[in-house]
Amino acid sequence: KRGGEKVFGYISVNKAELKVKEYETYKALYCGLCRHLGKTYGALAKSVLNYDLTFVSLMSAALSEEIPCYERKCCRANPLKKCNYCKDDDEVQSLAAAATVALFDLKAEDNVRDGGFFEKLGFGFIRLFSKAWAKKAYKLQPELKPIIEEYRNGQCIAEADPECGIDKAAEPTAKAVSGILSLLECDEKYKFVLERMGYCLGKWIYLCDAADDIKKDIKKGTFNPLVKDVKGAENIKAAVRERTEPIMNNCWTECAKYSELLEFGKFKSIIDNILYEGLQKRQSKIFEKEQK
Repeated sequence: KRGGEKVFGYISVNKAELKVKEYETYKALYCGLCRHLGKTYGALAKSVLNYDLTFVSLMSAALSEEIPCYERKCCRANPLKKCNYCKDDDEVQSLAAAATVALFDLKAEDNVRDGGFFEKLGFGFIRLFSKAWAKKAYKLQPELKPIIEEYRNGQCIAEADPECGIDKAAEPTAKAVSGILSLLECDEKYKFVLERMGYCLGKWIYLCDAADDIKKDIKKGTFNPLVKDVKGAENIKAAVRERTEPIMNNCWTECAKYSELLEFGKFKSIIDNILYEGLQKRQSKIFEKEQK
């Protein structure tokens, strides 16, 4: 299934170009989201934490009128290590946490329906928990449910179309991320900017996932709109890069341009690092992996 997130996601910082205090702030938001998932949905929910939804948490903090508070405590995953984390703040973390578990439940549902025997078995057990997480997420963030349902329906329609191209296939993911980011702002002017940012970012994520998994999907026979575009190519990765890289470059460039219309305060340098450097670095790794 396309549009499913990796365990850790694609949207991350370029750590080498961040100041120490900036990286510590980003890490504190990541750890804060982890703690919020555990507190709200249970300890097991922390295992589905990823960088893509940490970006939503970062955007939420940047657009919030309140300044997040930070504490230093032992990491529950590693009790011998202390780390800074953003204190449990519903305004900053709630939407990102709800979207994390809701999207994971959707991914688990897909794997139960279309996976192999052991995949069906494993995710069938996991859904005993993820269904409860999603139900609670929709109760806490009711405006999220129609976005996820539209995403599910759109993805099913796209995958059922044998002539589906990459633009049509990426549309549900683009709309889903657009909808999630738009929930961070009430002002219609800025909501539109967030929608456009989210649309470009969602399309970029989808294309990264499709390009990253092309060989695996060809082998398994699972849906990937790039398969027909590279059929018969001598070098599959090179053909995928030629087909997708210009579109991906345009996506993250447009996303970065829209971000300039928003005020991010002290988080601006971190968001700029992600949009101008982190996305490009992650994209390059996908295409360079096969060459290495």
